[in-house]
Amino acid sequence: MNLYGESFRGRLMIATNFTKSDLRRVDFLGADLRNAHFHGANLSEALFLTQSQLNAARGDQATVIPDHLARPTHWY
Repeated sequence: MNLYGESFRGRLMIATNFTKSDLRRVDFLGADLRNAHFHGANLSEALFLTQSQLNAARGDQATVIPDHLARPTHWY
């Protein structure tokens, strides 16, 4: 799914399925991403994405994350 440039600012995105989505340039400021699924998604240029948001989400080795963030240890 191509969501390039969308804004999820302040939105509740709990358990949303973003599998294999293009999330570059998406604004995640204040978004609740608990249990959101990012398997195979491209978050490389995501805006305002934090480590705590990633830690609360699900992903895998195919998920592309911004360079300044660490892949959560529970992602397989």
